[in-house]
Amino acid sequence: MKKCILFLMIVSKISFSGGEISFQKQKEKIEQERIEKLKTQTDSNADKSKELDDLPKGDTSNIQSQSNKLFYDDKFVKKINNASHIQKNIGNRKLVEYIKTQNSRLNENEIQSILDYVFKYSREYNFNPYLVLAVMNTESHFNHSTVSSAGARGLMQLMPFNFKEFGVDNSISGNIKGGVLHLKRDYEKLAVFQKCLSAIMLAVEDWLTMLGKG
Repeated sequence: MKKCILFLMIVSKISFSGGEISFQKQKEKIEQERIEKLKTQTDSNADKSKELDDLPKGDTSNIQSQSNKLFYDDKFVKKINNASHIQKNIGNRKLVEYIKTQNSRLNENEIQSILDYVFKYSREYNFNPYLVLAVMNTESHFNHSTVSSAGARGLMQLMPFNFKEFGVDNSISGNIKGGVLHLKRDYEKLAVFQKCLSAIMLAVEDWLTMLGKG
């Protein structure tokens, strides 16, 4: 799971630069807030790792809450989705270039179309667009023509019953919309980010290996 989180941080880190929204700074801010919260619960001089070890078995609500906020309903995610300039700044160029390294057959217009839909539906359904992109790369490597042996189709590898379930078709727009709804539904059912990610990203280790992080 630590590798999965690292994997998502790699994606989010490349998306912005300069004076624009800094995901690295957001990550550091969230981590610092978590540390400060832990310090108020125990001796102020205790080491963070010791504090975590001292938590009673099963008492993981604080850790789960922090992970959930980072990838789903934190103000950080809302800030991403509410940024009207998100597709226009220099960070978008970096994201386009990165996706090219994952699927060299895509031209810039095709990549931009994918990004536009990802951010559109992530904003509409209040979900982290970088989690959507991470799943998309793991599932199809941004290849919309991908069809699995089980019959899963498109960028987000939706099954035929998923199209009916979410009322979408297998256009690029429909597949991405269905994928976002699928992710959000699984998150709401499982309540915990780690379980959701485990359920939908079984192949994440492949991308980590490809990036040299596995």
